[in-house]
Amino acid sequence: MGFFSNLFKRKHNTPEYDESSWDKILEEKSELDMKDPVVREQYVMNCLEQMHDASTELDRINNEYAVVTGYLTDMEDVESLPKDVKDELSAIAGHIKKLRQNHDAYVLKPSLMTEEEFGRMERIADIAEEGIEKLSKEEDYKEKVKRDLKRIDKERNAYEFRRRDITASIDNSRGVATIVMVSAVLLIVILFALQILLHFDVTIGYYLTVIFVAVAVTVIYLKYADRVREKKSIDNTINELILLENKVKIRYVNNKNLLDYLYTKYDVSSAAELEDLFERYQKEKVDRREFAKNQAAYEDELERLLAILKKQKLSYPDVWIHQTDALQDPREMVEIRPRLIGRRQKLRKQLEYNESVAIEAGDEIKTIIKDYPEYAESILKIVNQYES
Repeated sequence: MGFFSNLFKRKHNTPEYDESSWDKILEEKSELDMKDPVVREQYVMNCLEQMHDASTELDRINNEYAVVTGYLTDMEDVESLPKDVKDELSAIAGHIKKLRQNHDAYVLKPSLMTEEEFGRMERIADIAEEGIEKLSKEEDYKEKVKRDLKRIDKERNAYEFRRRDITASIDNSRGVATIVMVSAVLLIVILFALQILLHFDVTIGYYLTVIFVAVAVTVIYLKYADRVREKKSIDNTINELILLENKVKIRYVNNKNLLDYLYTKYDVSSAAELEDLFERYQKEKVDRREFAKNQAAYEDELERLLAILKKQKLSYPDVWIHQTDALQDPREMVEIRPRLIGRRQKLRKQLEYNESVAIEAGDEIKTIIKDYPEYAESILKIVNQYES
C-alpha cells in the first residue's frame, strides 16, 4: 500500500536499527486487508492524522522559515547601511558591550554584605555614626569601670589581709600581757617563798619584778593601742572602699543596661561590628548606585539602538539587542550568516519532508477509494467527519 501502511504491519521479529538505516525502514510497505472495516477505518484515520500533523508542522516551519529569512534580509540591510549610521550603531554596540561587562563584573563580584545586613543598615544609616560613637564611648567607659572595680577589689583585699594580721597581733598582745602578768605573779610567789622559808632579803627582787611588769605592760599596751588605732583606720578605709565599690557597681550595672539597649537598638554585639557593617554598607551602597547607573545607561543605549534600527525598517530589530557584537565587528556578522543559512536549509528539508508526508497520506486515501470503490462512500464519510 502507501507510506503509512507500515504502521499496521505484523512483525514477528523487531530488529534494532541504527539511524543510517532509518530511511530504508520508512520505505518498507506491507499489505493490509482493506475489506476489514475496522482496519480500513483505522488506516484512513491514520492517514488523516498524518495529514493534519504535517499541516500543523508546515505552518510552524513556514513561520520559522519566514523569521530566519527575515533575519538574513535584515543582516543584508544592516550591512548596506550608510557608513555614518553603521558607525553610530558600532559605537552604541561597543558601549552596550562595556555596560554588559560592568554588569557581569558586579554580578560575579562577591557581595560585601547580605541583603538582610544591607536592609538593616539602610534603616539605621542616618544614625549609624552616632551609634558607633555612643557604643565606643560606653564600651570604653565599661572597661574603665571594670578596671576601677578590679583595682578597688585588689586594694580592699590588701587591707583585709592587713586587718587580719593586725587582729592577730592584737590577740597576741593580749596573750603576751597575760603571760607577763602570770609570770609576775609566779615570780612574786617565788620571792615570797624565799623570804618566808629561807629568810632571804628579796626586796630588790620585788622592785625588779614591779619594774619588769611595768615596763612590759607599758610596751605591750603601747603596741596594743597602736594596733587598735591602725585596725580602726583600716576598718574605716575598708568601709570607704566598700561604699566606693558599691557606687562603681551601680555605674557598671547602668552602663551594662545602656549597652544592652544600644546593642538591641543597632542589632549588633559591639561598636566594632557596627563600624564594620557601616563601612561595608557605604562601599556596597556606592557599588549598588554604580550598578543602577550602569543598568539605566544600558537600557538607554538599548533604546537608542532599537530606535535607529526601527528607522531602517528592519523586520526584527529586537534580535540585534542579543547580537550587538555583530554590529561592532564584521567578523561576527560573517559567523552569524552561515548559521542562519544552515538553519534555513534544515527548515527547507523539514518543509519538503512534511509536504511529502501530507501528499502521500492524501494519495493513500485516494488510492484506497480507487482500488475499493465499493467502500468510497464510507471512506469519504470518515474524511468528512474528521474534517468537521
